Amino acid sequence: MQRYLHLFANTGDSALAVDENQRIVYWNTAAEEVLGYTAEEAIGQYCWELLNGRTEEGRQFCTPNCAILQWIYDGKPIQHFNLIVKNRQRQEVAINISTIPLPTDATAQNRPVLVQLSRLLQNQPAWDGMLHVHLLGSLVVWRPDGSRVEGPLWRRLKVRALMAYLVLQRAHLTSREQLAELLWPDLPYESALRNLNTTVYNLRRSLEPDLESGADSRYIVYEGGYYRLAGNASHWLDTVNFEKLVRRARFAQDPQQAIRYYQEALNLYRGDYLADLYQTNVWSHGEHERFRQLHLTIMDELGSLYEARQEDGKAKELYLHALAIDPCREKTCQKVMRLALRHGDRATAVSQCRRLTQAMQDDLNLMPSPETRQLCQELECSS
Repeated sequence: MQRYLHLFANTGDSALAVDENQRIVYWNTAAEEVLGYTAEEAIGQYCWELLNGRTEEGRQFCTPNCAILQWIYDGKPIQHFNLIVKNRQRQEVAINISTIPLPTDATAQNRPVLVQLSRLLQNQPAWDGMLHVHLLGSLVVWRPDGSRVEGPLWRRLKVRALMAYLVLQRAHLTSREQLAELLWPDLPYESALRNLNTTVYNLRRSLEPDLESGADSRYIVYEGGYYRLAGNASHWLDTVNFEKLVRRARFAQDPQQAIRYYQEALNLYRGDYLADLYQTNVWSHGEHERFRQLHLTIMDELGSLYEARQEDGKAKELYLHALAIDPCREKTCQKVMRLALRHGDRATAVSQCRRLTQAMQDDLNLMPSPETRQLCQELECSS
């Protein structure tokens, strides 16, 4: 299929090709200029995840098994159309897309099935109110002008909880009754609604201190008994980008590129998920544990990459950091022990073994695996 794809290398239009699994397999220079992603960053990503496109009417278009693939498989003609996609800075970009189905080869693996050509539309989306929202650690919100949302109103727990919940709902509407029940489950309905009205007012003032009227808020919108965060799909969210960086690292063909992605992901992890909202119903134990475990896992994965590059000091630092958070990570402890043995530091290996055994007994009422016990026994006998 490369004989077809090279034709798009020097075109002025952005060009990308995807395979039958909707993974990007080709990305030209024009696409990099328009959307900001290099070919190295884009190739291997799911097209629907990277572009996150929607129609001009606001309907989500980029999805697994999108309409374009269905049209191709059904043999239907594909007209060019307009789409709003996201660039690398998570800003919305309006493009016009044309699709070219490619000849199929059933014996080929990861075969391109279509090429999409796109060009920028003259009229770009006017929304310029993208917020930067950090959910990893305490909730932090940055305005488009780079100023941080803070102040006495923002420091109120329910104000931050309401903001976090609306962010997490993304494009979904939430009734005021749902919000009142969520934030004040123990209060009578009328009292909870009064509190909600006050909290909405305080949140709007926190985000937009110069706001004259709540109806003029460009963020917290109330329509027909429902609240939503305007432009929600446009806002930058650290959890989304954290997971995206991890996926890129795992798919990266170049170890150095994978290391950069892992490092970027670790830089985003400021602390446990919604650490300041754990006492509210907005906080989720499941999400807390999921992000915590992912954080620990990528420290292990990045450490392994460093070991492969013989940068044992960096690997050890990551492993010890992970163990400081969770002393019962047996596989991580094994890595530290083997690193220590590689450098002739038997005392450190023995010490790590004893710490792991004690931590597992105290916290989990378990013993280490036979593999770890065997390694510890050999260390004790030889020391």
